[in-house]
This record gives sequence, C-alpha cells and structure tokens, in this order.
Amino acid sequence: MNLARVAADRSEDPHWQVGCVALRPDMTVISVGYNGSPPGVDIDWTDRDARRLRVVHAEVNTLAYAHPGECSHVAVTTLPCRTCLVLLARYGIKTIWYDKVYERDPTALDLAKEFGIELIQITL
Repeated sequence: MNLARVAADRSEDPHWQVGCVALRPDMTVISVGYNGSPPGVDIDWTDRDARRLRVVHAEVNTLAYAHPGECSHVAVTTLPCRTCLVLLARYGIKTIWYDKVYERDPTALDLAKEFGIELIQITL
C-alpha cells in the first residue's frame, strides 16, 4: 500500500490522487500507476468536473503493463469505481487492498462480491 501511496503522489490531480500497484500471486510487482492525463492531452485541473471526463484512472494505467491472468492482487489508494472493478475482474484480480472509499459510486462493493473479489481496507 505504501508503494501505491508513492505512486499517487505523482498524480497532477489536485482533487483526488490515486495510486495503484499490480502484484503477481508471489507478491512481486508487475506495474505501478496513478491517475493522470491521456498521452498528449492537457487537462485543466482547476475545473474539477471537466477533469473527471478526461482523467485516466490509476487502475487502467497500472494494467496497461500487465497481461490478463498475470496479476492476482492490486493495492490501490482508493476503492476502485465500478468501471475499474470490472476491468480488474477481467484481468483476474482476486484481492483488492484499498485505503479510502470514494463514495460517489457504491456499486463497486456489490460488483466485487458478485465477481468473487475480496476487498480488504488497509488504512494508511
């Protein structure tokens, strides 16, 4: 989780910085990512609502360097949104460690249960 926190510090988003680490079953690191701009896109970070439409989530950036079935766990500083949770399920993630809950989308909790993904909150 500390590695995910360090990754989150790299985010330019002044409103919500998120970091994520993908791990193999033997707990070795596959990749690390954070929320940010798509390549070549400048985001106006001062406009909180407009930036939500453009930002790439930390989980997406992290899984860009992994293959489906390669990772089994992720540590992410914020409970994934429902879209990211579906993506994590597609990659075969079985355990998600998270710190904060972003309460705008509570459906992630139900989806995790449905997909058989264990959610473990670890407060930093």
